[in-house]
Amino acid sequence: MSNGTDFHNCKKPILNKIRSLLAFLVQKPYEYDQITPKIEYWIEHVLREHFMTVDELVEGVSDVAWRRDRDRYANVARFFKEFHDAPHRSEQARTFITQLCSHVLRWFAIAWVELLPMGMGSGEIANGGGNGLTIAASFVGRLIERGLLSQELVRRHLIKPLINHYDGDNNSQPGWEIVRVLAIHNLFFTAGNTLCQGLLEAEDVRVCFEIFDAQGRKISAYDATRVKV
Repeated sequence: MSNGTDFHNCKKPILNKIRSLLAFLVQKPYEYDQITPKIEYWIEHVLREHFMTVDELVEGVSDVAWRRDRDRYANVARFFKEFHDAPHRSEQARTFITQLCSHVLRWFAIAWVELLPMGMGSGEIANGGGNGLTIAASFVGRLIERGLLSQELVRRHLIKPLINHYDGDNNSQPGWEIVRVLAIHNLFFTAGNTLCQGLLEAEDVRVCFEIFDAQGRKISAYDATRVKV
């Protein structure tokens, strides 16, 4: 390598490669068996060759949670689960999946602090503002469905930020309730059975369905029949 070549410049193209492959997994679910070996290779290669740390890889690909069609995340969660549980998987790669799922959940909770005008707009954390949050809710739900998030993490970071009332401007913003109802709706649509079978406290489930009853039917995208309980 020449003196003018920065070894660390390899990070950006490799991250772009992994992100694009995850995007293909969402866009082309019928090519799952062709795409996933490529993602496996690049994740293991990056970590084995020390191109970046687990933390850097997590930070570099976690924005997948905010960007894709909400109903197509099943394949991404499936891949994460199968990748993590494969008997030949390296410990570093397993740690990457565990930390990535935790990272997405924590940032999902923090993103609710941002103002959410009309459920859209831009957000520093959630790409697309409120729209990004409702999409991320589906992704988080898929991770829960696959058992990739612990009960402790779910109870601490998932429902409380959605159902608690904050002081300040959040709840006065037009569209706040729309975003909140759609996010809860997406969570229960993707992971309702898991959430309601002891993962959440009964009181939290009750409050969620009170929100459904009070606000849900005012929203065209809301469909109570899709929520699995």
